[in-house]
Amino acid sequence: MKTNTKFTDAFSEETYLSNYKFHTDTNIDSTHFRVAQDLASCEEDPEHWTVDFLYALEDFKFVPGGRITSNAGTGLSGTTYINCFVDGFIGENQDSMESIQEALCRQAMILKSEGGYGFCADALRPRGAFIEGIANEGPGSVKMLEMWDKQSEIITQGSGQKKKKKRGKDKIRKGAQMVTMSCWHPDIEEFITAKQTPGRLTKFNMSSLIPNGFMEAVENHEPWELQFPDYEEDKEGYNQSWDGNLGKWIEEGRPVKTYKTFKDANELWDLIMTSTHNRNEPGVLFVDTINYWNNLWYCEYISATNPCGEQVLPVGGACLLGSLNLTQFIDFENRDWDYKKLGKVIPMAVRMLDNVNDCTLVPLESQKENLQEKRRIGLGYFGYGSALLMLRIRYGSKKALELTEKLGDFVANAAYQASALLASEKGSFPLYKEKEYLQGAFVKTLSRKTRMMIKKYGIRNSHLLSIQPTGNSSIFANNISGGLEPLFNPEYYRTSIQPHPPEGMVIPTNVDWENKKYTSETKWNWTKEGDESILVTTFEDEVWKFDRSRGLLKETQVVDYGVRYLKDKGQWNSKAKWAATTTELTIDEHVDTMEVFSRYVDSAMSKTVNIPNDYPYEDFKTLYFKMFKSGTIKGCTSYRAGTMASVLATESTSKTMEGSSKIVKTICPKRPKELDCEIHHMTYKGAAWLVLVGIHGEEPYEVFAFRSKDLEFPKNIKTGTLTKVRGGKYDLAFNGFKLKNVASHFERDEEEVITRLISASLRHGTDVEIIVDQLLKAEGNILSFNRVIARCLKKYIKECRVMKCAECQSKRLIMTEGCFKCTDCGFSKCQ
Repeated sequence: MKTNTKFTDAFSEETYLSNYKFHTDTNIDSTHFRVAQDLASCEEDPEHWTVDFLYALEDFKFVPGGRITSNAGTGLSGTTYINCFVDGFIGENQDSMESIQEALCRQAMILKSEGGYGFCADALRPRGAFIEGIANEGPGSVKMLEMWDKQSEIITQGSGQKKKKKRGKDKIRKGAQMVTMSCWHPDIEEFITAKQTPGRLTKFNMSSLIPNGFMEAVENHEPWELQFPDYEEDKEGYNQSWDGNLGKWIEEGRPVKTYKTFKDANELWDLIMTSTHNRNEPGVLFVDTINYWNNLWYCEYISATNPCGEQVLPVGGACLLGSLNLTQFIDFENRDWDYKKLGKVIPMAVRMLDNVNDCTLVPLESQKENLQEKRRIGLGYFGYGSALLMLRIRYGSKKALELTEKLGDFVANAAYQASALLASEKGSFPLYKEKEYLQGAFVKTLSRKTRMMIKKYGIRNSHLLSIQPTGNSSIFANNISGGLEPLFNPEYYRTSIQPHPPEGMVIPTNVDWENKKYTSETKWNWTKEGDESILVTTFEDEVWKFDRSRGLLKETQVVDYGVRYLKDKGQWNSKAKWAATTTELTIDEHVDTMEVFSRYVDSAMSKTVNIPNDYPYEDFKTLYFKMFKSGTIKGCTSYRAGTMASVLATESTSKTMEGSSKIVKTICPKRPKELDCEIHHMTYKGAAWLVLVGIHGEEPYEVFAFRSKDLEFPKNIKTGTLTKVRGGKYDLAFNGFKLKNVASHFERDEEEVITRLISASLRHGTDVEIIVDQLLKAEGNILSFNRVIARCLKKYIKECRVMKCAECQSKRLIMTEGCFKCTDCGFSKCQ
């Protein structure tokens, strides 16, 4: 069969050449033939199935996971077709040094094979636990994660140089990783805040495992305990049985030790939510929801996921993925999906993915057993946002949700029916037990016809459905939207990892990120993405970046497939309601879409809820509760605009770099009529001062400061409300009283001017540390006023990069509850 797939986007072709083209491939059609022929090789009639598989691959109607496209049929002995794996600790003595080293060895083998890696850290003893073998206290689970982090960095680094040999592929896949930890673990607070220290655990995505009991305790303001097995009281049981599942441990009647009790579970929930709001991590996984919907509830327990969270997997689990490109399944006449075409391609896609279980190499024997005994696959979608745009239907609208409901139901049942027919031909997966499987919560949601087919024929694959993020795959398929995400922007700048610099450009070495120093023959400039410092340069009219976690990056301007389609038809209207992009959508439109999709996915889905920078914190917490209450959404991550470095941006980074001729203008969040106010009673050189800090979205937004000698203001009053009234004046209400026109208490005009300038800087996003530094440098007759405000604003610096730990000299200090805490050794010092 002759195919004729075309690239309609130059960046898509560049992604193909650098990520998926093997040196023997002549073009994309020959790559598709390589893949189709290899996956058909295990069939009785490989020529027939090669033709069918080519039809599915043509025009990117179905795109297998990146490792399949990259490695299938290449004959490489060290790579896998599997995108990701979940591993962990195996057998007895799971948190012994021997077990940890074995787990690290397995991680190395997985990363070497270009597979992503996920595991759960629950089995590891907490910081300060006594270890008999060394007669000392251990560093704890979070500190131990640094071994996995460093190993990932080295193994997947590549040479950093242009390849000398033209054989093989242009670049190695970077080692994506996920680590999870349950909210009962004594190290959970350190886990939540770990990545707030610059440069720490940069090779990990991190998610907290949240059981139903914790969410109920949060809702009812009940206590919550951090616990761990009492390994000293039950040494034999601990060594033989402990596997990180605390619920099972307690059910067996084994002893636990309580390390800390929160009087109200909201104390811990607020720590998770604050970190997620400010730093977008940790993600949240509803672990009981995951296990309730698991088709293999009768033979496995799940506490980990692949790096992006769309595949919830047991130890040894494999993430075998492929996605239907919805832009190629549109019935424009009826403004619906082309179900006839979907019905033709879905069985081909299921068969193709099922064959991967027999064709692929995997690094470990436990993974081979999982592939053969369970035959999990993850058939998903991508191009959903682009397809809705092509139909001119707003993401999250009533019409969109109706179409999504029909789509999810059709695809789920078509996939399960295809797997049942495969079982009639090739047999069910070995761990299939008819009675138990048909009792599974998800299987019960399938149509009667589907369940009867399973009962009659069995089923080939234990699980069939997930929705993956499809980052590079969506670019490769002519730049469609990823997974179930809406459009980020009609046109945008995308940052991609590069294997080496172009000839003539030299990447930075000896980089001192804190002091902004580096060595390079090429001129690089410092800038910030979110709150992270990065290096930027322009070379041959292209923007290149270099950061501490991702290495060398290139920025490219791209146009979405759907936008290009509508422009060609003369139907594009950027101001139409149906053209709403990620940040223009409401939170409900994001979550409602997730909820519909979640009902038709047996594994999970990767979805980032993008929220504006000024999104209220309390509303943000409500978002996560709504997802939990759905009963089907298994987890989520969020991204608050401007909080961290991003892969996507609406403007080129070159415009923000230090030394750039362009000063970037920012728009501050609009001030609500009322702001929560934190009231600080300060003393400087014997004089009493009152400093009022208005808080917006958990960040300082405005400042007032004045001598309190003439004010009867009780020192026990710490909070109030600042209300903006007519005439641009501000009143402070506290404890039933009111202080009108607070600005009238400035002693000098200069004081009012200074606080106005400070407030303007705060609301336009200037780092508090920079403001404090400038205030402390100021001299003159207003010195006391400056010093008082600087001392007060120091309390709002979340990270300290200058101080060193008095105990271990580490610079990894964070500000928490008014104290500087060392995240390396745990030493704490309060101001």
